[in-house]
Amino acid sequence: MISFRSTLRAAAIFGTALFSLNFAAEAEEKPIQIGFAIAESGWLHNYDGPPFKAAVMQIEEINKAGGLNGRKIEYKVIDTKTERERSATAGAELVEAGVDLLVVSCDYDFGAPAALAGNQAKIITISLCAADPKMGVQGVGPYAFTANSAAQSEGIAIAEWAQKKLGLKTAYVLEDLTIEYNKSSCAGFRAAWINGGGEASILGDDTFKNDDPSIAAQITRLKSLNPQPDAVFVCSFTPGGASAVRQIRAAGVDLPILANTAMVDNYWLNSAPGLKNFYLAAFMSLYGDDPRPEMNKFVEAHKARWGEAPVSSYSVLGYSLIEQWAHAVKQAGGTDSDKVLEVMNSYKDQPFLVGPTSYTPELHIQTARPWLIMKVENESFHAVEIYRNSFTPSMELLFRVGN
Repeated sequence: MISFRSTLRAAAIFGTALFSLNFAAEAEEKPIQIGFAIAESGWLHNYDGPPFKAAVMQIEEINKAGGLNGRKIEYKVIDTKTERERSATAGAELVEAGVDLLVVSCDYDFGAPAALAGNQAKIITISLCAADPKMGVQGVGPYAFTANSAAQSEGIAIAEWAQKKLGLKTAYVLEDLTIEYNKSSCAGFRAAWINGGGEASILGDDTFKNDDPSIAAQITRLKSLNPQPDAVFVCSFTPGGASAVRQIRAAGVDLPILANTAMVDNYWLNSAPGLKNFYLAAFMSLYGDDPRPEMNKFVEAHKARWGEAPVSSYSVLGYSLIEQWAHAVKQAGGTDSDKVLEVMNSYKDQPFLVGPTSYTPELHIQTARPWLIMKVENESFHAVEIYRNSFTPSMELLFRVGN
């Protein structure tokens, strides 16, 4: 005969097991949390804002389709105000709140303080569009990624394309020293240009700062070169990059201007009226002429959601950032960071909207994703062609060892 005490003990064990199962089920059904430590004010908002909107689009699409592994996604934004100190504080606050994914700003200098908090907590952390390779294993830690390609690849792609397709032989480099991104894009350009034309193919090298009111001295040195270069490469970002381009043209220098990707899109062209003979490597075209139908479809979806087309082609990086992480979460069967990390580190030309994506345990940035070459004419950027660089940056070039 079963004793009353044994019955109570069995009931208690069953009740504990049932409670554990229910607790696990409730935990699994809790919404997934994504935290954005990004600039909603300050100059960096020009770069953070557009990909953030696109990230929201992808989150909403996932939720509309039933969620990620059956769980809805919620998100929270903390404004870093384009300040490094606020970046660190915002990252720490979102980590403390228990986010499953931390998204940080478009630039290594301003995104890394938040990313360090995520990495320390072993939370997958992805920058919206940082192009400096240090936004990854080497500069932040193994849980840090960026949705972008390396700035070196931007410089490499436009250098290769200009030499092969425009027949340019010599160049003058004008480098904005304000942030690491510019230094990396210039390093890539120099390496590729010299690879295609030899050491003597770069006729001059000069520097400026983004907030310099005038680059008259640099332009004087450029104009004094004899012979004149075939092109000028400007590695900068707006607003200072736009000011530099305007001053170059106002000084009567009509040479082709090659630029890095941060100078893409029409929002700044009114500061350099009549600009032409200006080329760069971009992610996509916002102007209905992208050769890839999926990109034009993305622009239309953005119009439907936000009532306007994206103001920056950086938008697609935010959309694909969520794509990349969500795909890994599905493959891993949950949001456990170590399992998600293992999946992401195995990506090899994984197809996402932004293009084929590859990661390794050593490198969390793209080095050979195809680019869309664009030019400016008739007061607008226009698509030219898809181009994939053949010269792949070494680890030494990516981290500017000896550069």
